[in-house]
Amino acid sequence: MTNYDNALVRLGVTGALRVAPFGSTAPTGMAAYATPWVDLGYISDEGITENRETDTTPFTPWQANGPVRVATTSEIITFETVLWATSFDTISLYFKTLREDMTETAGVVEFVDGDIKPQDRRAFGVDVIDGVYARRALVPNGEVTERQGLTYKKDELIGMGVTITAYPGAEGWSVKRFFKEGWALPTP
Repeated sequence: MTNYDNALVRLGVTGALRVAPFGSTAPTGMAAYATPWVDLGYISDEGITENRETDTTPFTPWQANGPVRVATTSEIITFETVLWATSFDTISLYFKTLREDMTETAGVVEFVDGDIKPQDRRAFGVDVIDGVYARRALVPNGEVTERQGLTYKKDELIGMGVTITAYPGAEGWSVKRFFKEGWALPTP
């Protein structure tokens, strides 16, 4: 198989974004998610965008015009999407409001907004599926760090745009990746 094999070309046909409380046990490999993981439901047709922001420092000696070494000083991995489902899970995530900060009376849920909120770290799972192929990114230590504005129009679904930032944990990494895409490691 060469890299020009059309069997190696993938689409992000569908997928899911899941969330769980910080410290939750993640599934092993591509196994199914179990409680307390929650599927956040419909996301916009734009899917999920993964971004990598890298800062580097070049080291250029007096004797040269170009660097002889470039060191990566930071790398931030984020996932952006627009949540279309309106549920406790999506509202809690978008508005950074916990269950204990909400009340419900006669079918009406209420909470205050605009106050200082505590940090809201959670675990996230991103699955991208193309038929029998799939890839997964697990973020055991993440947080919604940016929220897009809400638009209320009759010809547009109310979408809650969020950016999830993956933080490194005690083990030194921020995202664990799994690929079930028909390719294999080269033999040593």
